[in-house]
Amino acid sequence: ARIPSRRQVRATMPDHAVGVLFDFDGTLADTETPAMDVAFWELAPYIPSLEPVAGDRAALDEARDKFVVDNAGKAFEFMCDGVDAERAATGLPPVAKVYEASRAAGAAASTPLALAVDMRRTELGLVPLARLFSQDGQAAEPTLLAQQKSDTNTRLAIAARATPHTVDMLQTLTAASVPFVIATTSGKPRVPICVDAAGLRSYFPSDELNIHSGESDFEPPRFKPAPDVYLRAASYVKLPPAQCIAVEDSASGVGSAANAKVGLIVGYVGASHIRDKEGHAEMLMQGTRSEDGRGALIIIEAMSDLVALVLAFRAGGEAGVREAAPGLAGRYWFK
Repeated sequence: ARIPSRRQVRATMPDHAVGVLFDFDGTLADTETPAMDVAFWELAPYIPSLEPVAGDRAALDEARDKFVVDNAGKAFEFMCDGVDAERAATGLPPVAKVYEASRAAGAAASTPLALAVDMRRTELGLVPLARLFSQDGQAAEPTLLAQQKSDTNTRLAIAARATPHTVDMLQTLTAASVPFVIATTSGKPRVPICVDAAGLRSYFPSDELNIHSGESDFEPPRFKPAPDVYLRAASYVKLPPAQCIAVEDSASGVGSAANAKVGLIVGYVGASHIRDKEGHAEMLMQGTRSEDGRGALIIIEAMSDLVALVLAFRAGGEAGVREAAPGLAGRYWFK
């Protein structure tokens, strides 16, 4: 994949200033797969439809893969809502109440599904439920949401990695004097932990100035597709949203950027959790979560191609992006 050289970048004179506002999970860092693994196994003990396949590892893996496709980019609270809907249909109480009851009783269920979940939790480096809930073991967090956050941080501190070519891309944007920050739904300290684990701290040195979170920087939280985190991020690169570029991998993220009136929305499908690249690209262009139906203008598979799009937008706006697209090194899709 080609990234413009520093000499080429310095030779590109800007017509107007632009800034880049990065989603984090699944864009800058390949964190969606490990984070969604944790989310699935956090909720799996409470999903009634998994009980019949508790002893079938392949079937559980298939269920996890479908869960990732259905829930990537969503806050964990919304994932819980989906499981609660399935439980309510069979007359079962919400997952939060079952979790709190297990914690109060000091014992986890000993069903085949719970045993299968504990095997996977151990593989991920997490404390198994049997020990988590035991009175003489490590104490569980007060709520399921708090436990999910703790387990996710534990896993990501081990597994978070930058997506391919991202470090070179950030280095080149820095050389081009293009300001950039993170605009994510995910909370702190999760994102800072991942920034450190992925080797990106030199590009995002301040948790306050460089990392903006819909969950942690607003009270109450403002999750995507609400525009708040993108409006905040744009203010920190000191530019109006119309002069900014959002880089996103989810429908809710594209919706958030569109609702904030960000000038250019670039979709990214290069992370490991996106199996159907073309189908995902089509979804990002549809604008299903934006108020005006606007989707991403262009989707890229190689993060190295982002630099050319940023420079093209800086020099010629949307028309410049369309003109630059045929010269991209990787696959791309246009709306």
